[in-house]
Amino acid sequence: RNEHRDRSTLYLYAHLSLPSVGLRERNQHQKTERPSPAQRWQDDDLHPEFTQLLLLHRAHPRGHESLAKGSWHHGTVEKQGHLIEVKDLFGPVPGAQEEPHTVVLLGDAGVGKSTMARWVQRAWEEGLLFTDRFRHVVYVNCRELYRSEATSLSDLIAQGRASPGVPVGHILSQPEHLLLILDDLGEPKWVLEEWRSMGQRQPVRALLDGLLGRRLLPRASLLVTARTTALRKLTSSLQQPRWVEVLGFSESTRKEYFHAYFQNESQAVRAFSLVESNQALLSMCLVPLAAWMACTCLKRQMERGREPELAPRTATALCLHYLSQALPAQPLGAALSPLCSLAAQGIWRGKSLFGWGDLRKHGLDPATISTLVKAGVLRKHPCAPSYGFRHLCLQELFAAVCCVLGGPGEQSRRPDGVAGTESLLEAYGNPDLFGAPTTRFLFGLLSKQGERDLASVFTARLREARRRELLRWAEAQVRSQPPTLQPGSLQLLRCVYEVQDEGFLTQAMAHFRGARLCAQTGLELLASAFCVKFCCQVERLQLNEGGRRGQARVTRVPSLRLSWAPVTDAGWRVLFSTLRATGNLKELDLSGNCLSPSAVQSLCEALKAPSCRLETVRLVGCGLTSGCCRALASTLGAGPLLTELDLQQNELGDDGVRLLCAGLRHPACALSLLWLDQSRLSEEVVRLLSALEQEKPHLLISTRCPHQKAQVGPLCLPSPALLDDLHAAPLGTEDDFWGPLGPVATTVVDKERSLYRVHLPAAGSYQWPNTGLRFVVRGPATIDIEFCAWNQHLPRTAPQHSWVVAGPLFDIKAEPGAVAAVSLPHFVDLYQLTLDFKHAH
Repeated sequence: RNEHRDRSTLYLYAHLSLPSVGLRERNQHQKTERPSPAQRWQDDDLHPEFTQLLLLHRAHPRGHESLAKGSWHHGTVEKQGHLIEVKDLFGPVPGAQEEPHTVVLLGDAGVGKSTMARWVQRAWEEGLLFTDRFRHVVYVNCRELYRSEATSLSDLIAQGRASPGVPVGHILSQPEHLLLILDDLGEPKWVLEEWRSMGQRQPVRALLDGLLGRRLLPRASLLVTARTTALRKLTSSLQQPRWVEVLGFSESTRKEYFHAYFQNESQAVRAFSLVESNQALLSMCLVPLAAWMACTCLKRQMERGREPELAPRTATALCLHYLSQALPAQPLGAALSPLCSLAAQGIWRGKSLFGWGDLRKHGLDPATISTLVKAGVLRKHPCAPSYGFRHLCLQELFAAVCCVLGGPGEQSRRPDGVAGTESLLEAYGNPDLFGAPTTRFLFGLLSKQGERDLASVFTARLREARRRELLRWAEAQVRSQPPTLQPGSLQLLRCVYEVQDEGFLTQAMAHFRGARLCAQTGLELLASAFCVKFCCQVERLQLNEGGRRGQARVTRVPSLRLSWAPVTDAGWRVLFSTLRATGNLKELDLSGNCLSPSAVQSLCEALKAPSCRLETVRLVGCGLTSGCCRALASTLGAGPLLTELDLQQNELGDDGVRLLCAGLRHPACALSLLWLDQSRLSEEVVRLLSALEQEKPHLLISTRCPHQKAQVGPLCLPSPALLDDLHAAPLGTEDDFWGPLGPVATTVVDKERSLYRVHLPAAGSYQWPNTGLRFVVRGPATIDIEFCAWNQHLPRTAPQHSWVVAGPLFDIKAEPGAVAAVSLPHFVDLYQLTLDFKHAH
């Protein structure tokens, strides 16, 4: 895998002891220096394998459009953003007017932000990244920095510099060549004080605010990592940042991670196969922390000679399962209660490192602490004698347990003094309440599974009265939100998803009406599709509004329009797994989305499920072929409630329609309306359809008139007569390739020649929807595409009257061996024509 190192991409180590990456120090004598915010946790269980993370550049953070400052240009980057590489963080990217001085890496808990920040410093030290731009790199862990009440800028630089031999004064004299990494910025309560000179000590938060606001070192570059819940407090301090969202693993790198974690190949295959059988867990494992927990649990079971199993369907259940495996066989019982109290007070005070005084105050003795360290729940910091949770998510889980188990009377007797659920969650602020992991865990602990896991792990029973009280509180929090789902509602849906209780979901989601949501990851897609089924006012789910260039179907049925990218077979399996029980949904519209035979098979399996109540399914322009019709026919004959099926603008062929007719004849088929193109069918098959209508009077097989058709297919090109001028037409800002990692932007190399370039970041299949081009590449590849004029080439070899333009002419150049296959578009209507058809490329 050494060839990947030269591409300056981000890699995540497999046996992940988050929040650290456990990098080997270049200079061994650094380990003897006094502890600092840059000093890393000690890790002994790291594996030398790694996997790549996805980085999405956005014009502004998702769900925070209202925070955008007037100087930002929202139209320069599409809403879904563009995937970029680590080397491009501070460089030019599509849609950006200039290179940034501040880059903010944001994302959910456990997605790999801190791992990336530390990797950037290491890559720079090894000469792999940013060496031509930065002469000095300083790394600061902000949560550890908060332990100090005050510090000076000089001390901050001295403790975090990568090269301890370089004088601080020399670094500060060249701010334009300095990269300052502020990792895990958290949610500080900013203190807007006047900053002092570089050598004077001042409050830590005031110092950070001066750096972010460019009052300190205005010419230095900043790389900031923060959770999405920190953005409202963070944005006011930032000056024109570049927003980059860390999405976690792609589908391919998720699988690579499992193979990297298990040294035994058969164990890796066995583990991943087990996770694949649980679509909810598979989606969660796109988050590196969740993948690490899943691998750790499965490996422990294998090492103990047990048959591996992993059934969690929510983040809360996965974390509790991890704890049940990590903690000793003899339950700690009451010893965990003080740990919950400690965690809750830490969340309330923004504290993640605890000294002996904190531990003693909460009743934690040395023996219990030692046990928790061995179990991997706590770990000792190099700055002895401080301890922290293995990952901040574990602290937030224990804090949620504290909220759930303690009634008002019990809470007042706890040593942390936290006065209840509402008081604890005030630490996050109301606007970001649902984005806080503690809130998500609290919802999950209120599920029936959470109640059982609490009794198993914490040997504590959740009183039914307390559970009902918290469920009423949770329902009130959800119902207090606007009835129209907003882009920021995805975090709310992820919290509601954790409960997994039909009664609660029906009550909590009752007031929501249709809206538009954009799911960027499989986990967001899972939560959205699961929760919308319980919206009694939403009967229709539409994906991607009929295709990127299509026209949305006009309907008065209350709908949720869900945008989602990238659309992959694995994503389809996630979506269709949730639709095995559809709740209030009556209609599913997937028009304009390309469905592979595998995706169609997954859809049909969902439609056959007893709890699937869909009545209408629209698959207009989905690229269906005769190979998909056998599965569709078996669905029609399985006796579902399906009454309307729209299959227009698909090349089903005679053979495919014959298969459909067999399914329509089945006595259990309830279909009453089938939309089907008949213009390209043989007379024999058209007569077969007509006979079928007579045989089943309730069945109507219809085709919309041409002027009524909504062309929602993925390809929208001008008529052949205009294709000679196509080489001169601009492609517009929407013209991205779509591949396994999401949208990939094209760049204009020469506008006059209509020459475009695209860098495909990984192996896989990529489609250019606006042209019909598709490439299959063996690895990262750069491809140049030029639009040419047919009249400059074809007349040399054939008389002009003997040919018809059926598509654009391309001049395509790529590195030798990089492209495995190319699919070129053809657009010829041979209806009612009798001729020998030949095509030239």
